[in-house]
This record gives sequence, structure tokens and C-alpha cells, in this order.
Amino acid sequence: MALILTAATAIAYVWQPPEDRDYTSHYLSTVQSRYADTDVARFHYTKTGSGPAVVLVAGGGQWLYSYRDTIPVLAEHFTVYAVDLPGQGYTTPKRDDFRYDLDAMSGALGAFLDAMNLPATSMVGHSWGGAISLYFAERHPNRVDRLGLLASPGLNVPSSWDWRPLEIPVVGELITKLMTKASSETTQRKSFEHQELVTPELIDENWAVMSRPENRAALWAQQRRFDYSLTERLLGEVHAKTLVIWGAADHFDEPWQAAELARRIPNAQSQVFDGCGHSVHEDCPSQVIPLLETFLTD
Repeated sequence: MALILTAATAIAYVWQPPEDRDYTSHYLSTVQSRYADTDVARFHYTKTGSGPAVVLVAGGGQWLYSYRDTIPVLAEHFTVYAVDLPGQGYTTPKRDDFRYDLDAMSGALGAFLDAMNLPATSMVGHSWGGAISLYFAERHPNRVDRLGLLASPGLNVPSSWDWRPLEIPVVGELITKLMTKASSETTQRKSFEHQELVTPELIDENWAVMSRPENRAALWAQQRRFDYSLTERLLGEVHAKTLVIWGAADHFDEPWQAAELARRIPNAQSQVFDGCGHSVHEDCPSQVIPLLETFLTD
């Protein structure tokens, strides 16, 4: 037993799994990657279109690739900034002790906006990216004009059982370090109702970034440190016109939260789509993206 515990601890805190460096992203070959150096991180992002600014924030374990269908549509009306926050995609934090809590993540989002010279912007966030966007809008109400929340936790309710093991010391580190492409695919498939959309490319694109050590560590860190009592307590502080979108077939976060968030956020509305999963904008793009477009342009 002592040997098992020693080995588990060594894997959790010393060993590093290999990063998938052999994969060449097809998506990145079709867009212009940009990087912005700040004191917080070297941010990877794309900038597309022209007009008022909209910033897109991906969910946990994902990156700006998740907005591949959203960006071209919104870019017809807006300058669209899709950003990888610390723990996502190809962004690299500047400090090894980056906290990955709501304060640190919203601070990173603010640092990116400052680097882009955006004193105020519209913002769309998915899942944990939505929680970060919501907290930023609560703390800095004058910097967010409109807020789109896609299956975004913000109420202080228990998280999905899928993620709770990450909260246990050693266990969470082991889970993320021992994650494989196959287990990553299983999680991605649970996020979609339309399984035909979980293509080999989608699996490869998300695994390539999820295999990065800092992105693996961000999963357990955010699950442990995101305190939704903070977001719930400040819901009334949001000044931005807000749209909450959810999939009725979300297997990670309960869809009833959409209406409750819209009830408690001033000037908010909600829409729940039948037959759509947690990655609602990827799973049901023909329904979600036009609604986002209308919300942001009205």
C-alpha cells in the first residue's frame, strides 16, 4: 500500500505525460494566429472582421477552435476577438503559480482586453468561460456592453459528478495526468447530442491542446477553485444586456439554470434549445449562432 501511495503521489506531482507535439492543427492553418504578451500570460487569439468588438471565451478544456462556426458569422458585423485564456489552447501563463480561480481568470481576461485596447466590449462565454465572463461583467460592469452566456455556471449549485473527483487532492492530479485521447473523446461526446459532429478533426484539435501540461493542470485547479458563491452573490451587479442560452440535453449542467440566471440578472433573457447538448453553439450552430447574432446586433 505504501508503494502504491508513493507511486501515485509521484505521478500526481512529479511525472509529466508527453505532450502531443506531432499533430499539426488544420484549423490553425486556416486562420491567422496572433499572440499578445502581458504580465499575466502570452495570449493566443484571433482577430476577424470589422466593427464593434466582441470577445469570445471558450469553455474549460477547450479553446478558440470551439467558435470556428461562430466567428465567420459574427465577423460580418463585428471585430471578433477569440481568445485562449490561461489553461486553454496555445496561451501560456507567465507564472507557474497562476491560481486559476475566478479572480485570477477574470484578471487575465481584463489583461487581454487591456492589451487589445478595449475599454468596453461585448462578450460571449461558454461553460467555465461563461462563468469567467460573468464574473468579469459583475466586477467591471462598465466594461461589458452585452453578455452572451452559453451553458455557463453562475449559481452556487453542486457541479456535475463528472468533475467532482478533480476536487480531491492527488486524485484530481492523477485523473488529468493519466487522461488519454480516448478519455478526452468520451468527454467530448458527452457534450454533444449530435454525435456525427464529433468528428476526428474535432477530437484531434481538442486533444492536441489538452495534452499540454499547463492545460491539464488547469482542469483540476479550476474545478477546485471556482467559487460560484461569488458569481451568484453579484448577479444583480451586471449592467450588460444579457442572453443565457442552454441545451435541454446538457449532461453536465442542469438546463433549469438558464431561466434562473435570467431571472436574477437585470435585463436578461434565456433560451433553452431542445435536442442540444452542453457544447450548445457547436452542437446546434444553426439555432444558436443566428440568435447570438441577432442579440448582439439589435
